[in-house]
Amino acid sequence: MYALKLKYYFIISGLIIFFFMSCEKSVEFNFTPNNKKFLIVDGIITNEYKNQKIYLSESVKTLNQSPALISGAEVSVSDGEKIYLFSEQTPGTYVSDEKFSAVINKPLFLHINFEEKTYTAEARSVPVLSYNSLTLEQYNDTLYYISNQKAEFNPYEAAMYEVSADNYYSPDFESYKGEVKMYFYVLKTIDVGEIFPPRQQLILFPKETKISIKKYSLSPEHEKFIRSLLLEAQWSGGNFDTEKDNVYTNLSEGAFGFFAASNIISDSVILK
Repeated sequence: MYALKLKYYFIISGLIIFFFMSCEKSVEFNFTPNNKKFLIVDGIITNEYKNQKIYLSESVKTLNQSPALISGAEVSVSDGEKIYLFSEQTPGTYVSDEKFSAVINKPLFLHINFEEKTYTAEARSVPVLSYNSLTLEQYNDTLYYISNQKAEFNPYEAAMYEVSADNYYSPDFESYKGEVKMYFYVLKTIDVGEIFPPRQQLILFPKETKISIKKYSLSPEHEKFIRSLLLEAQWSGGNFDTEKDNVYTNLSEGAFGFFAASNIISDSVILK
C-alpha cells in the first residue's frame, strides 16, 4: 500500500440495508429536444502561475451528441485590479494572453461576450489541505487500483482529485491501454447514491506505471455544482436514485457549467 492515504469512516446507526433483486429491461426515453442553444462553460483558475484555460461549447439537442465548440467569443477574467484577456487557441479552448494565478479568497470575475450577449460569473478559491490524499491498493501480484470507496469523509474540506496514469488495464476489455485520466471527489455531504453507486468500470494499474495526482480545493459553490452533477451522472442509475433536477451553476444569462477558482497540490508515485 502506498502513501497517498485516504479512508472512509462511516457511522451508520439504526440502518437496515435491504438487498434487492432486479432484472434488466429495455427502456425508451421520451427525449424532447429544446431548440434553444445554451452556452456551456468549463473553467478552473488555479493557484498555478500559468496561462489559464477556459472551455466553451454549446448544449446538445440529442442524446450522445458531441457538443459544438464555440468560436468567436470574447473572454476575460478580472481580479478587481487587472483584466486578463483570453485568446482562442482552438475552437472551444480559450487561453489567457499572460500568466496569472488564483489567490485564496480573492474574487475572480469572468466575462464572456458571445452572439450579442454577455455572460458573467464570480469565483473564489479556498485553501487545500495537504494531509488528505488517495490510497493505491493491491488487486493482485502485478496490478493496483484506486477505490472510489476509499475517500475520507471530512466535514471541514471538499476536494477533487485528478489522477493521470500513462498505462492501465481494464478487465472489461481484457487489454492494456494508453493514458487515462480519472476524477475522485470528497464532499462534505454523504449521499446514498455515493455509498451505493452503480457499477463502474474497474481501472487497474500495472507495476512501473507512473501515477500523477492533483488535489483541487472546492469552494462551497463549486462543491454544490459537483454534487448536483454527480447526482445526475455518476451516482445515477442505482437502487437509490434521487429526484432529478437541473445541475447547479454560477453563470448568468441561462448559461450552464461552472467557473471556479481552486488551490491545488500535486504528487506522483511509480508503482514498484
